[in-house]
Amino acid sequence: MQTNDPHALWETLRKGLSSHLPERTFHDWIEPCKAVNFDGTTLLIQVPSPSARIWIEQQLAEEFHDVLVQCDLANLRLGFMVAGDAKAPAQPAKTKSTHAAVQETPLDSPFPQGFHRYTLDRFVVGPSSQLAFAAANAVVESHGKPNSTLNMNPLFIYGGSGLGKTHLMIGIGKGLLAKAPNLRVAYLKVDNFFNELTIAIRAKNTEPMRKKYQQNDLLLLDDVQTLGKMERTQEEIFYILEYLLQYGKQIVITSDKPPQRLEGLHDRLITRCKWGLTADIQPPDFETRVAILRKKLDDEVFKDLPEVPEDVITFIAHKAKGSVRDLEGLLTRVVFQSSFLGVSPSLGVAQEAFLGQTGSEATASISMERICRMTAETFNISFNDLMKKKTRQQVILLPRQVAMYLSRELTAASFTEIGNSFNGMHHSTVMNAIESVKNRMQKDADFHKLVHSLLNSIQ
Repeated sequence: MQTNDPHALWETLRKGLSSHLPERTFHDWIEPCKAVNFDGTTLLIQVPSPSARIWIEQQLAEEFHDVLVQCDLANLRLGFMVAGDAKAPAQPAKTKSTHAAVQETPLDSPFPQGFHRYTLDRFVVGPSSQLAFAAANAVVESHGKPNSTLNMNPLFIYGGSGLGKTHLMIGIGKGLLAKAPNLRVAYLKVDNFFNELTIAIRAKNTEPMRKKYQQNDLLLLDDVQTLGKMERTQEEIFYILEYLLQYGKQIVITSDKPPQRLEGLHDRLITRCKWGLTADIQPPDFETRVAILRKKLDDEVFKDLPEVPEDVITFIAHKAKGSVRDLEGLLTRVVFQSSFLGVSPSLGVAQEAFLGQTGSEATASISMERICRMTAETFNISFNDLMKKKTRQQVILLPRQVAMYLSRELTAASFTEIGNSFNGMHHSTVMNAIESVKNRMQKDADFHKLVHSLLNSIQ
């Protein structure tokens, strides 16, 4: 799209975002925005408040990237300024302002704008992400060392949406570029590759596109689970991967499922995905969620905003368990709602924000008795045996450990309070039980599914 009209550019993006975002998200965050200026490089967009800018930049970065690519505006830079704080500068890309935030991604960067926060040093590691993080660091550290004993090519990272797969992938790219600035890097989302290929097929000229990706030293292939129904796209990606592997170029792949569970993928492509190292990321535990929130609050954008109290951080960590994206989203919503109301963040504001985000009453707490009764039923033992019986038999011990783990995840109870509920057990026993469950979940996929299925049924 060739135009210098900022309003026409923004209208194109709005139409794309309207089909990418839930209706309420589009209404809350995109509708109030308007185009202010375009200097030939950067489109400056006015947002209603500082908190809205934080939300858009940090929660909608991937959606903006996808729409820019699909609208053939991949080279368009975006900047956001807060309404009423300052007049639009004549050349926003060159102006430094506390109120206008132009995306920090350099114009020649291979990474999507808005992903500047995705570095390995900003990734908060927990028990559920240790292997994936260690593998990501190893890819960076072993680059250029021919005698590496472990094959990590391709590195295949899988896990649910919003758990940090793309963060690690971009972090690897940035880490390698820091070591070797001349490295040729390509970030490629499968859906965007499909759109690019469709255009090339219409033009009856796919060879240049294939060569464009084969010439890279590092290929970051995101969201490979969407390949299942794309026959021609699979074929093209296979040839690209085959070529890069043949010449020892590094590949990083992300997916929501492990290679063997990717439906519709050709066997030869699954084989390539499994060739190197496969690492998974699971939802973070409570302690990791708290650490993620504290790390998030260290962001520059939060510096001038009211401090978020510890009880609010704990509340968010207990309520947003599904993904890191949910966690950060609820935190941003709490800050936004506080700013909108003109009050400091509090537990009451957090409860309102949770209701607005999920439609669920935050005060509808889960009792420890409910957790334990459902755990006992799942493991086919009596509730009294689970709570009272002093035994080391595995048939009682394991369900009890699971109940303690779930109590810690789903309630605000301390280790001591959980121990008191189980016939006065010492808090150190509870801590050891929870750690035991976490370790087993990491090693035993079936046990992990059982625990998470139980957790979801209790909520």
